Amino acid sequence: RAPTDNDFGNNMQKISAVWRKAGGNRMLERLEKTRINDHTIQVTADYALPDVRSRCRMTYTILGTGDLIVRSDFTTNDNTLPELPRFGMSMVLPKEFERLSFYGRGPQENYSDRKTASDVGVYTSTVTEQFFPYVSPQESGNKTDVRWAAFRNADGAGLLAVGMPTLNFSALHHSVEDLTQESRGLKHPVDLPIREEVYLNLDLAQRGVGGDDSWWAKPHTQYCLYPHVYSFSFRLHPLRAGDDPMKLSKARFEIPAPVLATSME
Repeated sequence: RAPTDNDFGNNMQKISAVWRKAGGNRMLERLEKTRINDHTIQVTADYALPDVRSRCRMTYTILGTGDLIVRSDFTTNDNTLPELPRFGMSMVLPKEFERLSFYGRGPQENYSDRKTASDVGVYTSTVTEQFFPYVSPQESGNKTDVRWAAFRNADGAGLLAVGMPTLNFSALHHSVEDLTQESRGLKHPVDLPIREEVYLNLDLAQRGVGGDDSWWAKPHTQYCLYPHVYSFSFRLHPLRAGDDPMKLSKARFEIPAPVLATSME
């Protein structure tokens, strides 16, 4: 994630720097496709993450309904690794998907240690409105305990992301790298490129944003992501104009276990 002011205070950007490009430097070791039945195909990819001496398995279950169930499994045996800033996935949506609605904590941004003032409800907004113009750009716009988030174009078509059971999400017209600084104060909002695309993050969790002060204290232990086994899933569903995200989010599917024979150990 882009470092926050508090992250700079406790040197997270340096201590956890090894994670910054760990996903981008992954190495594909095996890719397999399996037909589960007449209307379900599963694609499984095993990756090595050499930067952090760990492994990740991605499983994509493609259903005849048009739904895509995504599962990520991370494992490591290295207890010397530093904390993870976040664990999740990112994608880029077309600029047309500006209209946003979601069922989770809101309407303002919220984080694992900063969410009790954000009630769970259904909220509508735009992607543009998700960015908070901190004087020094940083992580911004996250939502927690999200059941679903819908992104639509002007005609009402778009994409629905459904937590299994919940997830974090953020959607901005800035990438994580746009918001990342090597030290606090090198950038200001006016320096950020305004991108047309929607940069969407779908996460299991993110490190808390605050310690007991802003110059050295870390987030409390329960809000830190220490390296061990992490797994999460979400479902993507194509939206048509008039579709009800709440109704679609309640659909239930039998999720086949990953069938690849290779061990993650």
